[in-house]
Amino acid sequence: MERAWARETGLGWIGKNGNLITRQNGSFFFIATLITDLEADQYDDPYAKDYCGTCTKCIDACPTEAIEPDRVINGSKCISYFTIELKEELIPAAEKGRFENWLFGCDICQDVCPWNRFSTPSKEEQFTPIPELFQLKPADWEAMGEEKFRKLFRNSPLKRTKYKGIIRNLRFLELPG
Repeated sequence: MERAWARETGLGWIGKNGNLITRQNGSFFFIATLITDLEADQYDDPYAKDYCGTCTKCIDACPTEAIEPDRVINGSKCISYFTIELKEELIPAAEKGRFENWLFGCDICQDVCPWNRFSTPSKEEQFTPIPELFQLKPADWEAMGEEKFRKLFRNSPLKRTKYKGIIRNLRFLELPG
């Protein structure tokens, strides 16, 4: 919902990858909504221009073919859906070998987007990756346990899929392909 409102207020356009994109920052940023009854004395025009043009890098790079040419994101094929939103105990076996090493979410479509060359990493401390987490091996995740996971990730998006979801994803990635 926020993407559509952001586009309507002139902040950017919706790219072929379904993300809001700005010429200044690409798509690596957060958007939010503020609902108020205050009157605004200025309004921006909706973003009418689409600067994706003939580029298909995001479509071509998506390993699960979730990005369709007509600007439709097929959520039932998206790695982010499977690793974050899926509540079932198992990821469908047909997806084996298509996730690369994505344990939680996926940014491939953003990584290849030419507009993201203008993006700069946030200096906000809360968005800074925790280096120790990149060192975790599968056995470390398994040994962590649910309680430690909840404490470690209490302010993290990883809590969305819960410990059980992370372990499911980890085991799926480890299955022989």
